[in-house]
Amino acid sequence: MLSKVTEGNILEQLQETIKEAVKEAMNPKLTLTIDEAAKYTGIGRDKLLELSHNPESDFPAFRVGTKFLINRELLKEWLKKVAEERKVL
Repeated sequence: MLSKVTEGNILEQLQETIKEAVKEAMNPKLTLTIDEAAKYTGIGRDKLLELSHNPESDFPAFRVGTKFLINRELLKEWLKKVAEERKVL
């Protein structure tokens, strides 16, 4: 059985996670980082970086300094196109 301290800690972490998820659902960011896009799409971080660095790719990423950002709406459209064309990435 879990101790009271551990149970309380788990409950606090769960509550914080739920708050963050609700906040994100209510006001989603317009752009995603590579790591966020990897979680969002299930595509690996390395593959997303490869696509972002390739100027021949139609992947919807752009740079802000050294950081790549991905437009959320264009990413959805890109994923739909990739699926419809049955592309191999």
